[in-house]
Amino acid sequence: MSTLTDPDRSAAVEAGEQLIRLLRTHVDQVANGNDDGDAAEETDRALWEAVAAYGDALDILYGDDEETDDTTEPDELTFTVRTRYDYTVVDEKAFLAGGRGIAGAVEALLQRAGGKPVPALEVAALETGSGLVTVHLNDEPLTAEDFADAEEPTDLLLVDPNESLQFVLDEPVYGSRAEAEAAARRDLE
Repeated sequence: MSTLTDPDRSAAVEAGEQLIRLLRTHVDQVANGNDDGDAAEETDRALWEAVAAYGDALDILYGDDEETDDTTEPDELTFTVRTRYDYTVVDEKAFLAGGRGIAGAVEALLQRAGGKPVPALEVAALETGSGLVTVHLNDEPLTAEDFADAEEPTDLLLVDPNESLQFVLDEPVYGSRAEAEAAARRDLE
């Protein structure tokens, strides 16, 4: 079959051309200062859809083995629960007198949890996976109403513009002792 008549190749080329057209529109909107408002939002949405469509067309063209291989087992069902608690220092002198600051306070919270997620999610059918704790300094606590008012609610789960990331604690879970030891060696290198 000629590359000119290959329907998968034609579909990929057309998806790529559509992506280029939308990218040009988006760049023009940014250059002209028209990148705010409903039209810009629509272009942005269409642009990301075109990126996905082009990627899908390339997967079909080049035969993405992961999706076409029927012998692979399905991934395990996983989900993420993000927990955020805001803490206020009520006795600054006592807090500073401890000499360990925010890092010491977070370490005390983790020790109190006893190696379980803070707070622990204990459900018989669930196995706790890796954990990630981020610590931010912020001006005010996060409330449920903040999600209703947010332009992108998922951003509130990451870092608010009024916050500064202080540090990240990673609690990976390994399938075996050998994996854990290999990871420890990598961390030391």
